[in-house]
Amino acid sequence: MTLEEVIKNRRSIRKFSDKKVDKEIIEKIIEAGMHAPSHCDTQGWKFIVIDDENVKNKIFEAGGSFVIKNAPYGILTLYNTALSDNLEYRDWIIDGAVAVENILLTIHDLGLGGCCICHLPRKKNLKKILNIQEPYTPITYIVFGYPQVPPATVPRKYQLNEIYSVNKFIWPKTNIPSKVRLRRFFRKIYFYLPTFLKKLIYPIVDKFVKKFSN
Repeated sequence: MTLEEVIKNRRSIRKFSDKKVDKEIIEKIIEAGMHAPSHCDTQGWKFIVIDDENVKNKIFEAGGSFVIKNAPYGILTLYNTALSDNLEYRDWIIDGAVAVENILLTIHDLGLGGCCICHLPRKKNLKKILNIQEPYTPITYIVFGYPQVPPATVPRKYQLNEIYSVNKFIWPKTNIPSKVRLRRFFRKIYFYLPTFLKKLIYPIVDKFVKKFSN
C-alpha cells in the first residue's frame, strides 16, 4: 500500500480473531512509534505491551473499556513529563499522540487492526495496576490483533473545504451540548467509584457505550 492508501483506508478495529501476533511484528509496530517526532527531540516514550488476561481484566474492572478485556493485545503509551517545561500546551500529549498514529498506521499496513482507547481507569489506578513510576504518565491504550472481519468503510463527516481556513478562524461559536455536559458529569463520578461498585453498575453503563461493527 502507498502511504496515502494506508492513511485513508485505516479503520478502528475492536473485534479480533484468536490468531497470535509474532514477537517480531510487535517489535516492528513499537519501532514505528519510536521513530515519531518529539518536542526538542526528547524521545520520552515508553510502551507497555499487554497480553496477560489477568492484567487486562484488572484494567477493565478498574473502569477500562470492555474492548481492552476482549482484545488479544494492547500497547499502553507513556511519556516522561519531566522532559517538558511547557505546562500550557503539555507537549508530552502530542508527542505521545504522534507516536500512536505511527503505530496505528503500521498496524494497518501489516494487515492487522487496531484502535486507540482512552476509556481507561483513573491514571492513579492505572499506574498502580502496572507499577508505573513518576514522572511517566499514560497517554492512551492501543488494542490490536488480527481483525475478526474485514473493516467496514467509514465516510468522513465533512468535505475538505469545511474543515480548513486561511489566516483566520471562520467558524461560528458553538455551545457544549447538554448531553455532553451530562456525560462528562457521570463519567467523572464513575472514575471515582471504587472497583466493586464499577463492577456492579457496569451492565447499566454498557448500555450507554457506543457500539461499533468493526
